[in-house]
Amino acid sequence: MIRRPLTEITLKLDDLQEYESFRRDQGNNSSSTSEMQEDIPKPLDVVKTIEDIHNRIGYAPKKKLGGPSTV
Repeated sequence: MIRRPLTEITLKLDDLQEYESFRRDQGNNSSSTSEMQEDIPKPLDVVKTIEDIHNRIGYAPKKKLGGPSTV
């Protein structure tokens, strides 16, 4: 793996003020939209089977042979 030097991030006063104004706007918008979202039913989550999950991630488990066990 290639190592690279650390990136220095500096926080400026303008960035902090912009963030605070963004948070205030989000807070104001979330209170008005949460009232509206209560009336709208949320979509049901689709339950995924284990086989679907294995296909999505490319996992192919080996089938166990159904015979007498050798201990």
